[in-house]
Amino acid sequence: MKKLILFVIVFFCSLPILNAQEFKAGILSGVIASQVDGDFMSGYYKAGFAGGLFVYRDVSPASRIQGELVYSTKGSRCAPKNTNPDFLQVTTSSIDLSLIYIYKVSESLNFRIGLTPSALLTSKEERPTGVVQNPDDAPAFRKFGILGLAGVSYNLSQKLSLTWSYNYSLLSIRSGSSEIYYMSYKEQNAQYHNYMAFILSYTF
Repeated sequence: MKKLILFVIVFFCSLPILNAQEFKAGILSGVIASQVDGDFMSGYYKAGFAGGLFVYRDVSPASRIQGELVYSTKGSRCAPKNTNPDFLQVTTSSIDLSLIYIYKVSESLNFRIGLTPSALLTSKEERPTGVVQNPDDAPAFRKFGILGLAGVSYNLSQKLSLTWSYNYSLLSIRSGSSEIYYMSYKEQNAQYHNYMAFILSYTF
C-alpha cells in the first residue's frame, strides 16, 4: 500500500519534467461538504479537507485531460439538532487519484467529468454522544473504491481557478457481497460517499 502511494506520487511529480511543453502542473486545496447515503442520516453536515497535486495536458483547443492526486477527508454527521444515540457518524481519510476530462466552454468557464479510484487510509465511527464505535461491531470499510465526479471550474486568472464538483461512490464503501437481482445491481451493506468539493487550484 505504501509503495503504491509512493509510486503514484513520484509518477505525478515526474510528468511535467518528462515533457514540460506538453504537461503543466499545480497544487490544489479546498473544503468538502459530505454525507453518507444509506446511514439513515441526511444533510451535508460533515466538513472535510482536500489537498494535493494535479497535472494536465491540452488535447485540443477546447479540451484537456487532467490527473489529480488528492488527500481527502469525508464522511457523515448528524444534523445539529439530532442527537439520536443510535446513529453512527463516519470519518474517513483517503488518497484519491482522479482522471478528468475537461471541456473549455470559454476562456474562463470549464466543465469536467471523471472517475476517482480511492485508497482508504483511516476510518472511524462515532456516536453523537462522542462514544467511538468498535470496528468489529459493523461491516468493515472497503480498502479500495471508485467514485464518479462532475463539476464546473471558473478561472479567476491565468494561474488561479475555483472548482465546484459533485462526487458519488460507484461502489459501496462497506464490504459485502453483491449480485444481479431482477436486472438490478444489489450490494450488501450498501453505503455511499456523497459529497461536494470546493477547490482552489494554482498552476505553476
